[in-house]
Amino acid sequence: MPAPRISASEQDYLRAIYDAGGHERRVGTGELAGQLKLTQGAVTVALQRLQQKGLVDYQRYQGAQLTDEGERHALEMVRHHRLIERFLVEFLDYDWNDVHEEADRLEHVISEEMERRIAAKVSDPTTDPHGDSIPNEALDALQADDARQLTGVADGTDFVVARVRDRDRAVLEYLTEIQLVPGRQASVVRRLPFDGPLVVRIGTDEVAIGQTVSDSVFVRDA
Repeated sequence: MPAPRISASEQDYLRAIYDAGGHERRVGTGELAGQLKLTQGAVTVALQRLQQKGLVDYQRYQGAQLTDEGERHALEMVRHHRLIERFLVEFLDYDWNDVHEEADRLEHVISEEMERRIAAKVSDPTTDPHGDSIPNEALDALQADDARQLTGVADGTDFVVARVRDRDRAVLEYLTEIQLVPGRQASVVRRLPFDGPLVVRIGTDEVAIGQTVSDSVFVRDA
């Protein structure tokens, strides 16, 4: 029996499910709808179609989880997307806040030969410009990430930025401005009272960071 044909839209769904953790748990339709900026009704229809193709296990009111075959297709899109982002930054002088949308468009159309050539050109990297892991050519499952959100880090903790969510351009621009980027070491000075911002020392500067930003930054202890 031939493998089912998967459209670009369905590939987007598979990668979105993967990015939301759908290779390890069920992801709700509301969560996917918010991520993809679609209605829950449209997401439900798409998940039912993906289930018919054997790519997700969907249960009404419980959401969807990738099957082994669905995870493999998702990992292929993740690899394409993140390699393209790395290539755009390193060779075409894109800023890291400009590459996500470009990679969204290109990930569906590059051939496997072009993927191999891009990987060789950028020296087969293990992470993209935002610090996210790039699956290898064999599409082996990625190792669990031990990084945690900056929002929950205790006062006085020294940390290294591991990765940053890449969907909010304004946040990425701000993080570039204050130089809180992957690989940078910094420390939590204090949390201001009454749900106030997090004060972080970056080099010699102290910067107050709101929760929208601190939720987007994932760190490891220095």
